[in-house]
Amino acid sequence: MRSVFVTPHTPEHDELAEELVAALGALGIAAGYVDDALVADGARLPVGLLHRAHPTPADLAQLVADGPAGLPVVVVADRISEPGRALLRKAGWGWLDRRGHVRVWAPGLRIDSPVPGPAGERRRGGNPWTTVGLETVLAVLTEPDLPATARRVAPVIGRSVGTVHEVIARLAAEGLVGRATHRPLLPELFWEVAAHWPDDGWVPLPADLAAVAERAGPGSVVRVDERAATLGGARIAAAGSFPVRAYVVGDNAFRKVRALGGGDGAARCLVRQAPVHWFPVNADYPPDDERPWLVGHPMVCALRLAADPARGREIVESWGIVPGSAP
Repeated sequence: MRSVFVTPHTPEHDELAEELVAALGALGIAAGYVDDALVADGARLPVGLLHRAHPTPADLAQLVADGPAGLPVVVVADRISEPGRALLRKAGWGWLDRRGHVRVWAPGLRIDSPVPGPAGERRRGGNPWTTVGLETVLAVLTEPDLPATARRVAPVIGRSVGTVHEVIARLAAEGLVGRATHRPLLPELFWEVAAHWPDDGWVPLPADLAAVAERAGPGSVVRVDERAATLGGARIAAAGSFPVRAYVVGDNAFRKVRALGGGDGAARCLVRQAPVHWFPVNADYPPDDERPWLVGHPMVCALRLAADPARGREIVESWGIVPGSAP
């Protein structure tokens, strides 16, 4: 049923057609779009164009089920995952992944190739996983239903609009934030940042967490262990039996805390300097006289857990905190 396609002779259709032609042109293939048909390398093909910002494999499976047989189809998207590509390939469909890959597959024209830059544009360089990058993504993940724009995120994390804009542009170039929707691609964005979330350098201390928090000063110690995750809704059996872990925010506070180490005493908690300066916390559990520490926001706890490949993914997926992950 043709209703799944973008309507011909509309601005959206013309823009998608131009993107497809530009991608083929970047490969040195003479191409154009004439009378609702793609003309490329001497072949003329009626092509159905579909547009989805960042479709999941389930979305693509439904599109294939709803689409007509026998008509070449190209799905234009900011990002198409490998499972999604495999599904389209099996259906005989093509795609234009704006990160830099095009496939048009039909009798007389078979193209499956990387494109220089995302759809022929110059790819943005740089590493998005700096401290500012991690803070930006963390702010996006804590409010995934809001647009990932620099003007919204920058005031939240206390960074300049220009710096945050560069981070988001790099994420968009990777297809992790929709260029048109400004929405994060989930769960892919979460797992990508989890792969870059620092989790080394934990320091064992013989002091308990209350003593650590007192030494560091108010607002400097954030608990991020399994117990903290359960306070945010995670289901972890025997969470209390795992080591107490906490981030220490600030260079000076971390130096004070490290001074509690040494000696022959058994480690009572593990601390690490916080990987970011802006740090969301779980507002439902503020510090008090008995527990003078902060509790990390559930998303922070999820990222720390996910950094452990042995069991973290299973815990996070069963938690259901990341939209799009398996429940």
